[in-house]
Amino acid sequence: MTKKTEKMLNQLEGEKSFTEILEENKGSFEYKTVGEYILNEIEKKHTTKAKIIKESGINKRFFFGIISNSKHPSRRYIIRIFLALELTLKDVQWYLKAMDYAQLYARDRRDAVIIYCINHHLSVNECNKMLNKIGLENLGFENT
Repeated sequence: MTKKTEKMLNQLEGEKSFTEILEENKGSFEYKTVGEYILNEIEKKHTTKAKIIKESGINKRFFFGIISNSKHPSRRYIIRIFLALELTLKDVQWYLKAMDYAQLYARDRRDAVIIYCINHHLSVNECNKMLNKIGLENLGFENT
């Protein structure tokens, strides 16, 4: 945790009003869009948008709508992108929370399969096969 984050946490516990805290820290808040988070990971992974489109199975036009923030994808689309990016479970959970999606819950059967697939670096297709095999809704895949 950075010093700025620790300072903000301490301020939130303190006596100052929330308005004062917001004003003092207005430059410290992160305002990233879903598209910005995804582009950041694509860059960090040294991969391409084309590869992520192919591996996630998301329609090219819809993917670019997500990236440009003109489309708001459902959680399953985000998970498909994360599987294609081969993110760790820790990163997936952090991004889901940061993007205001429900985190994966191990006691939910469908989420448990997805967690297993993330931990074992399985593809979207492999994850869908596992979900189908036990009669659960899959993540979809348009590029078949």
